Amino acid sequence: MEEKIYKASRVSEGNRLFPAEIHIEETEIMLKIPGFFSGKSRHIVYQQIEGVNIDTPMIGYSTITFVVGGEKIVGHGFTKSEVREIKQICSAKISASSPQSQTELIANAISAAAGNTKNTEQISVADELKKLKELLDGGILTLDEFNEQKMKLLNK
Repeated sequence: MEEKIYKASRVSEGNRLFPAEIHIEETEIMLKIPGFFSGKSRHIVYQQIEGVNIDTPMIGYSTITFVVGGEKIVGHGFTKSEVREIKQICSAKISASSPQSQTELIANAISAAAGNTKNTEQISVADELKKLKELLDGGILTLDEFNEQKMKLLNK
């Protein structure tokens, strides 16, 4: 994959002189926030990304937030289509770099919950639901897939 570069609009807040840039590379994302005397660059490996959130207001420029180790890394001033495309690319890269496929994760969550004894069943089901919710929040599962797997866990 060739490197893709997204440049924030100069008319958006915080990007007047030196607009932010997001570089999509094969193994990582680089978020560059240039400054007058110095700038900041942040390299984010896809496996470290816990979530990608976008805010696309009806009017104005969009914001993309990468959640890495509980920290939120924010880029502002991009178009709606750009942040959607960046999120889609990140989701695909995160899924591809995951050691287990989505199907394997779901199957492991269900089998782990089904194999537990009666005493630990509630804790395990709660843990598995939490894992499924994280997959939903990370964009790996759709809401329908999440609900389907949740019902399987709860209706054993």
